[in-house]
This record gives sequence, C-alpha cells and structure tokens, in this order.
Amino acid sequence: MNSQFHKLYEDALVLLRRLTTPNGILASAVTADNYKRIWARDAIISGIAGLLTDDEIVIAGLKNSLLTLAAHQHELGMIPSNVSPGNTTDPSYGSLAGRIDANTWFIIGACLYYRNTQDEKTWKTLQPVVQKCRNYLKTIEFNAKGWLYTPLSGNWADEYPVHGYTLYDNMLRIWGESLWNDIQKEPNEALQHIKEKTYINFWPGENIWPHYSYQESSFNEALKKPTPHFSAFILPGTYDTRFDAAGNALALLNFRITADQSTAILNFIASLKKYSSKKVIPAFWPVIRKGDRDWELLRNNYAFSFKNKPYHFHNGGIWPVWTGLFCLGLANNGRTPAAKEIVNDFMAIVSESETWDFQEYFVGNTLQPDGKTQMGFTASGIVFMHHAIQNATFKQKLGI
Repeated sequence: MNSQFHKLYEDALVLLRRLTTPNGILASAVTADNYKRIWARDAIISGIAGLLTDDEIVIAGLKNSLLTLAAHQHELGMIPSNVSPGNTTDPSYGSLAGRIDANTWFIIGACLYYRNTQDEKTWKTLQPVVQKCRNYLKTIEFNAKGWLYTPLSGNWADEYPVHGYTLYDNMLRIWGESLWNDIQKEPNEALQHIKEKTYINFWPGENIWPHYSYQESSFNEALKKPTPHFSAFILPGTYDTRFDAAGNALALLNFRITADQSTAILNFIASLKKYSSKKVIPAFWPVIRKGDRDWELLRNNYAFSFKNKPYHFHNGGIWPVWTGLFCLGLANNGRTPAAKEIVNDFMAIVSESETWDFQEYFVGNTLQPDGKTQMGFTASGIVFMHHAIQNATFKQKLGI
C-alpha cells in the first residue's frame, strides 16, 4: 500500500472517530438534509469498518448506535431508519416508504458486534430486539417463500426506481440470517435453500433444477439475454438486469461464484472505462436519461432536491462505500489483484481532485466529487478497500 493511500486510510479512521458520539455514529459532520443523525445503515456500516480495524472508539460507537436504535424499535418490530441524537420523540421509519435495509443492517450489525466482542451484557439487550426484527421481516415476504419484497424508495437507493425482490435487500437478509444461525446454533437447511434459490435466480444460467426458478416464463426470458453480473431485482413477470453495485458486492461476499462468472463481472467493470477512463463501480448501470422508461419513476422521487441527473447520485454515481464493499467481495472470491486495480484507480481519482473531502460519490463521467462531505459512508468504503487488499482476516471478522 503506497503512502498516499495509507494517509487516506488514516484520515478515514480519524473521520469515523470524529463522527462517533455517546449516542452512536453520525452519518456526517454536516447538518444538511438530516445527515447529522444516527442512521441505521450508515452507523452500522461505519461500525463494521471499526470492527475490521479493531478501533475501540468506533466499535463503542457501533455498540451505542445499536442500543440507540434498539431503544426506538417500533412495536411492530421495525428498526428506525434514523434517530436524532438525544431526542427520543422523532425516530423515522422512512419518509415516502419504509426502509427495509434499516432492519437488515441492524441485524448484521448486532450479530457482528457480538461475534467480534463477545459482549454478553449488550447482547442480552440486543438479542430480543433482533428476534423481533427478524419476525417483522418474515411478514414482508408476504408469501412466506423466503424473499423480502421491497417497495419503491424502500432502501438506501430511496430516490431510484428499484423495488420488488431486490438483490441488495435479500443478500443483506441472507447475511444477517447466516450470522444469527451461527450465534444461536440454529439449523440452516432452510437458509441454504434460500441461498441456492437466490444465486440461481439472480444470475440465471443453464442446467439448473427447475424447482429453483422463481417464475419459469420470466426465468426463461432472462436466459435469452445473459448478463455479466447479478440482476438488480425481480418482479412478477420480469427480471430487471441492470447492475447494482451494492447488491453485487453483497452477493460476492455471500457466494463463491464460478470462474466464468468472475471473468464476466470483471470484463463488465473493465468495459465501463470508456465512460470515465478508470475502473470504477457505478451505483447503478446503465444510466437513466430523460426519455427512458424509468425516467418518470425518477424525476419527482426526491425529498429535498433532485439529485439523480445522469451520472449523478444513485443514477450512475460512483460511491466509495460500494466500491470498497465490492473490493471485499472480489477478494472473497480470490480476485485480490483485480481489487487492487480498482483501488489504484480510485486513489488516482482522489489524488486528482482539488475538492476532496470524503464526499458521498463521484460523478460517473467527469469523476468530480459531489454530494455531502465528511461522510462516514465514504470513510468506511476506504477502510473496506484497505482490508480487501491488505488483510485476509476480514472474512473471519465479517462471518463470511
């Protein structure tokens, strides 16, 4: 690891510590758009970065984030999307729609915290909260067949048209259930079936057992148009085969893919260089433009201002957090050299920027930093990159 990346990594740890408060880890040091709150997703991702680095300050922040969120669990079992530090009257469970991934990240965070610390006292508080949250998630399968059904605006990409049986939410669910089963010493035959069903359906291939296909007609249609990566989501009647960076990263962490699949996904990433000159990981691809089918689902779906211009924000923006998670997934599948290439290109982008301050994302075609600054999300992504290329123990710490 060169000295420039080492400094960036150290700066990322400093930011994560600075975001850590007695109530938990804040999403950002800025106050705009509700970022200076404890978000389930952001706090737990930042806390996982702390676990990877054995950072006592950030690990304590993870613990306090979990306890703060647990104290505001809804009577139906939902974990808040976000909570204002020190204010017990305004937990948010989502605005335009509930946030499914607040629950799945909470389960992962609680289980990983206990797995890495063996803090029995805190686990005694968190365990029943996790169990209630797991029961809630079973209800939003709706058909008791093992996949979560996410509404539009129902996860981190809350201003982007992803919904239905999403790769991202269901991979988070699988990871959390795997951790829970391991801690509780519960049988995992049912979970193994869901994993196989997910692997086969989200990247359709020939020679599979027919009973594993979600819907035979749409599965067969997907087979006619093979993709070089896992699909973003499945709806009754159709597969949406766009690329979802976070979903594919989580799939690479949960699955050991074939050599052909590994080559395909790396060739896909390499093909994107023609848009930006670097090996980068866009949040979603291809970009949605005015006149495209999904533009109408995109243009008015925002809370504060429209951010999803082509190559911006969710719409083709390059998020360091998912780049880092994707690198961990590649390393998990024996592709550490490919992860190093991505990290080197990412470092070149940061080095060329005159305004770098841990922004949310880079614009997909110009590679200029954009979005809110001083983001724990972004600092965590840099920690993930470091451990993908430097530290083989990340698998044990992540329970994968």
